[in-house]
Amino acid sequence: MKSKQDKIKKLLTENGIDGAIVSSPENFHYIAGFSGHQHTVSRQAGFSFAVMSAEKSVKTTVATMDFEVPTFHKKNTNDLIVKSYDTWVGVRQWNEIEQGLDAPAKAAFESSMDVLVKTVNEYGLSNKKIGVETAYLPIEYFRILEEKFPEAEFVNISDIFVYSRSVKTAEEIQMFEGLCTIADEGFYKVSQLAAPGINEKELAACFREHVVASGFCIPSGWSMFSSGGNAARLTLPEDNIIKAGDVVKFDAGVNAEHDFYTTDTSRSWVMEGADPLIYKLKDRLYEAQRKMIEAAKPGLPICELFRTGYEWVHEKYPSYRRGHLGHSISLGPATAEAPYINSAEKRPLEAGMILAMEVPCYILNKAGFNIEDMVLITESGARVLTPKTPHYL
Repeated sequence: MKSKQDKIKKLLTENGIDGAIVSSPENFHYIAGFSGHQHTVSRQAGFSFAVMSAEKSVKTTVATMDFEVPTFHKKNTNDLIVKSYDTWVGVRQWNEIEQGLDAPAKAAFESSMDVLVKTVNEYGLSNKKIGVETAYLPIEYFRILEEKFPEAEFVNISDIFVYSRSVKTAEEIQMFEGLCTIADEGFYKVSQLAAPGINEKELAACFREHVVASGFCIPSGWSMFSSGGNAARLTLPEDNIIKAGDVVKFDAGVNAEHDFYTTDTSRSWVMEGADPLIYKLKDRLYEAQRKMIEAAKPGLPICELFRTGYEWVHEKYPSYRRGHLGHSISLGPATAEAPYINSAEKRPLEAGMILAMEVPCYILNKAGFNIEDMVLITESGARVLTPKTPHYL
């Protein structure tokens, strides 16, 4: 994928930050356009990292272990400087094996931190304001940075990345359209299966089968398929069997694995024979979500979007309480991120935002509802990215 580093450089400059050390796997991908293998698997700081200047004309450096450097060179389509640090993997040249040569060991190994220190010094950042992801970095790693750069001023840039990621590029929108199409098709298959006599794990297995068959993504590990009282609590699928009158709820998504992009969608289906009040509640929640989607357009304060949905439910059900009615979504492992659709968020909607718009309601030991779609904010309004799966069976 294309690097989004220019967006980050602009935000660094606007915040008076001279440069940044990018450490998390997801934000490394955002900067580089690709991910580091072991970095992604372990989520360990330092396995791969990027050092960047806020100046637009200065190239960004990415570094990884010697075993992975050839892969970085192959993936590097964004004119990045690629650096290597030493490991004990011991990759050899063929002529050394073929001719039985005795290759001398290096006098000293250059560690990941050694390369980081050298690179920060090369950028002239050692006594400047440096952005770091304090929401990701382990305390001990951050302390080492403070020791290595005692004259630097470290500032948190975790929120800068979240802010930048909230408005998608055309390439990112295309990625989400692909992911949502696969998720939507999987959910549609589940909708054809959901009925009394089926258990929750069978619904989850149906979704997993169709998502994995795409070869493009995998089901998110947190995906929940539940029914009856189970739908009113946070839980993974169990052996609970759907009964007549149950509400069957799923709250699930797919993940693009090493590309990190993720989705979040929900449906709540009322099985025949339910209390009439259950049907009426479902209708009101669905109407609230549709009103939010209809109201969404660039320039609308997000708090007004919240008010539209919340007041529609609260007017009929005064006991209804909900802190937010959706959220932005971009790179995992977190699914929900700012801006949240709540009463305090005054930021206006922008074209290119992708929001999970949801109107949930949970009734302890009785039923759980979540009406949720992935929605793209367009230049003139909003477009649902998960339209195939029915809200009503």
